[in-house]
Amino acid sequence: MTKSIAFLFTLFLASFSQAEIRIVNYNIAKCIGDHEALDFVVDAASLDDSKGDAYPVSIFMFQEVSSGKEKILHHMLGDTYSKGTYTNQGESGGAQAMFFHSEQLKEKDESHKDIFTGATRYADRWHLVGINENKGVEFYVYSMHLKASKGSENKEQRAFGANAILEDIASLPEDANVIVVGDMNFYTNKEPAYKAFVKVLVDPLGKGDWAGRDDAEKHTQSPRKIRKGGLIHGCLDDRFDFQFISKTLKDGKGMEIIKNSYRAMGNDGKHFDVAINDADSENEYFDNDKERSNKLATALHDASDHIPVIVDYEIKKQENKKTTPDTKE
Repeated sequence: MTKSIAFLFTLFLASFSQAEIRIVNYNIAKCIGDHEALDFVVDAASLDDSKGDAYPVSIFMFQEVSSGKEKILHHMLGDTYSKGTYTNQGESGGAQAMFFHSEQLKEKDESHKDIFTGATRYADRWHLVGINENKGVEFYVYSMHLKASKGSENKEQRAFGANAILEDIASLPEDANVIVVGDMNFYTNKEPAYKAFVKVLVDPLGKGDWAGRDDAEKHTQSPRKIRKGGLIHGCLDDRFDFQFISKTLKDGKGMEIIKNSYRAMGNDGKHFDVAINDADSENEYFDNDKERSNKLATALHDASDHIPVIVDYEIKKQENKKTTPDTKE
C-alpha cells in the first residue's frame, strides 16, 4: 500500500459566492414633504443602477422621524421590510428609524442602544445578522442627526456627539463591521467632529474638502431653491449626509464596500447651487436617460430637503464543498 492511502481523508475546500447589501440613509424632514414623492424615492432606491447593478435595499436608515412617522415609512416600504427597534426620547432633531429587508437580515434587538449625542439628540445602534444567502454576515449600524448650524458652540456639540459614537464603537469587538450614517451637519472637513470620525473610520469619498462646484456630486442638501411647507431651501451646496465605515469593510475579506458605489442619489454633479430639478438644466444622473433622471430629480425635490446616500457592499462567503482526492495503491 502506498503512502497516499494513509492520507485518505475528506477535504473541505472553500469556494466563494457573493451577495450584496445596499444601505441607504435619508433625512426625510419629519415626513412634511410630499408623500407620493417620498414613496417614489424609497422605491427608486432599490432600482438605482447608476453605479452598476441594481440591488434591493437591505437597510434604510431615516433621520428626523417624529413619533408616528415610522408607521408611514413602514407602510411605504411594505411587508418585505421589518422595523428595527424604534425609540423616541423627544429629540428636537427627530428620532432615528431603521428598516431591514426581512429575507436578508434580522436584528439582534437585545443589542440596540440609544446614545446621547448632545442638544437633546440621540443616535441609535442596531446589530444586524444575515439570514438565508447572507448567513454568517454580522455588522453594526449607527444613525444620527447631529446639531445643526454654524458657530463654535454647535461645532462643539457635534464633536461631543461624534466622540460619544466613537466611544461606543470602541466597546465592540475589534474586528466588528461598523457603518455610521446620518445627517452630520458638517460644513467642512476641518470640523473637529469630522476629524474625530476619520481618525477611526473611513470616509469612502476621501478626506478632501467638498465645498464648491468641483465637488458638487457629493452634496446632499438642499435639493430645493424655494422654501415651502417647512422644507429648507438653499440649493445643492452642502454635504451634510454621510456613510462612514470601519476599516474592516475595506480589508479584502468578508463584508466589503463595493468600490465607487457611494453616491448621493439623483445628484449628477451638474446642479451646484441650484435645485436638483432646475428648469434650465436637465438632470443626467442616469446615463443616457434624461427622462428617468428628471423624474427622480422632481421626486427628490418634493419629498424632502435632503437626498439619500446609497452605498453597496458585497459579501464573499465561504461554502464548504466535499471532495475526495484520487488515491493510488
